[in-house]
Amino acid sequence: MKKLLLFILSVGALMAGDNPFVVGTTSGYAPFVSLNEKGEYEGFDIDLANLLAKKLNRKLVIKDLGSMPSLMIGLKQGKVNALIWGISITEARSKQMDIVYYQGEKITTLPMIFWESIPANLNELKDLSNSSSICVETGSYQESVLERYESLKLKNVDSINDVLMELKFGKASAAPIDNSLVNVTQKRFPQIRVKYFDLPKDAQSLGNGICINKNNAELTDQVAKAVKELREEGKIRELEVKWNLATI
Repeated sequence: MKKLLLFILSVGALMAGDNPFVVGTTSGYAPFVSLNEKGEYEGFDIDLANLLAKKLNRKLVIKDLGSMPSLMIGLKQGKVNALIWGISITEARSKQMDIVYYQGEKITTLPMIFWESIPANLNELKDLSNSSSICVETGSYQESVLERYESLKLKNVDSINDVLMELKFGKASAAPIDNSLVNVTQKRFPQIRVKYFDLPKDAQSLGNGICINKNNAELTDQVAKAVKELREEGKIRELEVKWNLATI
């Protein structure tokens, strides 16, 4: 009986190793994904990916693809099984890939950040057309919102850290930021000022989701089941508290 149990366990381990759960992400997006002093990946999304891999009985492999466009290409080409990177759920993205909700609230406003002061007479996003330039992460949800306004002068960068440096050194006058990162960013940089702009309904986000290729419906079902279990077990709530993403 003991030999049979060891055999079953060893077969399970081999299967998990032969069929890894490859997650595409990108560092420099704390508290979702970043590198610690040892050069190891950490953050809310990394912890979540580890929990999901255990639920799926597969070995987790993290693949850093560097930017949002590269993440989307990697998923489309099958280089990764899923994307976990605090990616906002939008109508347009839901048409391109399967998205499993896992964290965050519905977003009806877009926070814009400024360095030390907010210009006067800013009531709508279109009013930002008077700004010298607006710094935005390439391929981000925020970029897709701002691209609706042709009069805005957008300057693309690869990460939130790049955005902050552009503002700090006066290379950009404003930048959009993910709602969940506002408090964390203001703690790091007290000079940051924030103004919220209302979003049209078709530009709103339904929270953050795990992206999976539409050709892999089986994995989508498995991930959705695993996320549901993690939520019922209170694990996702624990991670929100751990990484300062809890709203209440």
